[in-house]
Amino acid sequence: MATNTTDAENRAGDDDGTESSEKTTGASVTRRRTLQMGGLFGAGSLLGVAGLGTDSAAACDRPDNIVHLDYDDYDRWEDIYRMSNGDPDNLTLVSSPTASGESALQLRVREDDHWGLSTHYDFDDGLFELNGRVSFALNSDWAMTGRDAPTNCRLWNCAIARGEGSAGGGTPDGTNGWSNRMYVTTRDGDPEGPFHLLSNTYHMGGVGDHDYLIDGEEYAVGSPEIEPGAWYEFEYYVRVNTITDGEANRDGIVRYWLDDDLIFERKDIRFTEDLDDNIIDTTGPVGHYGGRYTAPQNLYAYYDDHSMALNGKLEFDQC
Repeated sequence: MATNTTDAENRAGDDDGTESSEKTTGASVTRRRTLQMGGLFGAGSLLGVAGLGTDSAAACDRPDNIVHLDYDDYDRWEDIYRMSNGDPDNLTLVSSPTASGESALQLRVREDDHWGLSTHYDFDDGLFELNGRVSFALNSDWAMTGRDAPTNCRLWNCAIARGEGSAGGGTPDGTNGWSNRMYVTTRDGDPEGPFHLLSNTYHMGGVGDHDYLIDGEEYAVGSPEIEPGAWYEFEYYVRVNTITDGEANRDGIVRYWLDDDLIFERKDIRFTEDLDDNIIDTTGPVGHYGGRYTAPQNLYAYYDDHSMALNGKLEFDQC
């Protein structure tokens, strides 16, 4: 089955133009108290003019850095992430529920509103590939009622290159931004759960492609169901495409796992034609409900144990 890119109402509904401030750079986040394993090799060894290199470090997927964000070590969420949209009061550190440890993040989307907020862990120099892992849960009475058509709520900014092409109906041209983001959706499900997942990608040739993680969809490897009140470990991997003679190749990658099972894989994406200024700038938790439709009640998503491998993978062979 072809990728679902014809649901114009849902595309417009999810991208109502209110994300424009994600185009701006903003202040750098404070990365104090993170555990970083760095200096293994420089980003220059990963990509040459034509794209990904083949040196021994890249071949075994060993990253430049591994970053573990332990929310127990922070007093304020602003010390971890930057906000671009929404209300800062919609994100708080709470002691319950947690996936592990003593603290988790609680993100609220208020009744009759679109935004909780959109946050960003910024990469000052940009990345060619990013492997992230986070635990998430929906509150036990999460419901997406009041609409016959599929209803979507964004939960995670997997990878964004800032620019007008990254959101809000913008058109990526290879130089002006792009994005990949994970949603929960009522498509082929019940408005009160369980729900399915959705991968939304702005890329060259696709403005907000909706790839539903449902059996029969082109890039879906599984069709996991998300139950309100349960914790899940979500892992994502995004790698920009290579470039040949100034042209983007169709080999950019997005993969998702849920509780260690591969559930989504695309390997044909053209993200960029500029490996200097149009690569991965940011990632982080987000709450945005619909666009033409708003949340029917207060909704709460929870996040814990956010880890990232920068320019490599979290699990890698010894070189």
